[in-house]
Amino acid sequence: MSDISSTDKEFLDTLEHWLQSQPEILVLIRPSRAAGKKSFEFFSSFTALSERLHQLRASTNIIVFKQPQLPLRGVVDDAFIESCLSSIPDGAEFVVVETVPRTAGRHSWFHQSAGEPHAELREALEDSRGSPVAVGVYPPWLQEGPDVISAIVPDEHGVVTRGVY
Repeated sequence: MSDISSTDKEFLDTLEHWLQSQPEILVLIRPSRAAGKKSFEFFSSFTALSERLHQLRASTNIIVFKQPQLPLRGVVDDAFIESCLSSIPDGAEFVVVETVPRTAGRHSWFHQSAGEPHAELREALEDSRGSPVAVGVYPPWLQEGPDVISAIVPDEHGVVTRGVY
């Protein structure tokens, strides 16, 4: 993974170009020193993505996917659960991301789950029953290339320091 800054002009230009050519992109956000916590978030506008990047703490790793990810979309009910179980091979690592944030007081987040066997997929979907979700095989986040790029949020002085993830 690269150690480029999330404020790097080429990085930002790439994101803007991707959002002009795709209806949405998926961003994996990995805060440093957060016990492995990750957040998957969808963006359909460069403005919204830019605002989100400015909210992140220094040393946060951002991985962006150009190609569509988590293609199974819908509100979780019995039929949707069966569709997911038949579309994702048992044993393949999956991700379930709610597409409407949960809220508790002043805090909001996109609930998500990941796992491997179908039993865990069923459990993750049951936990999101009635909610709109995006589901699919875990994105190839360790494979940078023309369709996957990453950056690190710099500190207040513009210095990029890789964090502990």
